[in-house]
Amino acid sequence: MGKQDSKDKYKLSAVDSIERLPLSEQVYLTLKTAILTGELMPQEKLNEVKIAEQLQVSATPVREAFRKLAKDNLVVIVPWKGVTVKSDTPEEIVALYQVREVMEGLGARLCARHATDEQIKELREICKEMHEIEDATERVEVNSRFHTMIAHYSGNERVVEYLASFRERVNRDMYISSFNAVRTHDCDDEHDHIVDAIERHDEVAAENAMRQHINNAFIFKKANAEVQHKKLNEV
Repeated sequence: MGKQDSKDKYKLSAVDSIERLPLSEQVYLTLKTAILTGELMPQEKLNEVKIAEQLQVSATPVREAFRKLAKDNLVVIVPWKGVTVKSDTPEEIVALYQVREVMEGLGARLCARHATDEQIKELREICKEMHEIEDATERVEVNSRFHTMIAHYSGNERVVEYLASFRERVNRDMYISSFNAVRTHDCDDEHDHIVDAIERHDEVAAENAMRQHINNAFIFKKANAEVQHKKLNEV
């Protein structure tokens, strides 16, 4: 994304008063949601004054929110240059998806070993639901639930905890892929293949199908990051 026009507005919802929640926390949650859903894109510059005006708050809670987002590794604060939505480096992308492939593959293998008929039925139903969803936000929620369910049905709490630790990062990528019709269609088919293997209790096939699914997501993420980088260099 190029330099933001002074007349443009950030895609942010107004901050409503929430009982017992500090204003800085409300601003933080608003900005965090916008970043994780792709409304604020990687490498987009965040203007403290404009955000404060748009959210109808003072600059202080916006500054405090920026500091919390920096701790979350969602924005980069450079003295005298401002605040920018953080983009993953090529090394970070590789590291994240390498871990995802191994851990989610293990989760699928164990799920194929332990899943009950009722649990497999739930996975099949959620796959069917995803084929019918067009709204990006709803797709991400259901997609995330699908992967979380497989982790839980694996019976391995370490798998559940490890995958939960970077679920928000993964969901951010899911939002980006949800706007791509081809990737969305392929993703739904890949989910079906995973559940097919789980239903057969074929542990090897389930793990391989999941690992291929995550690798395909990595390929899409890497290509998308390269496109964004190229656009920025053209500005």
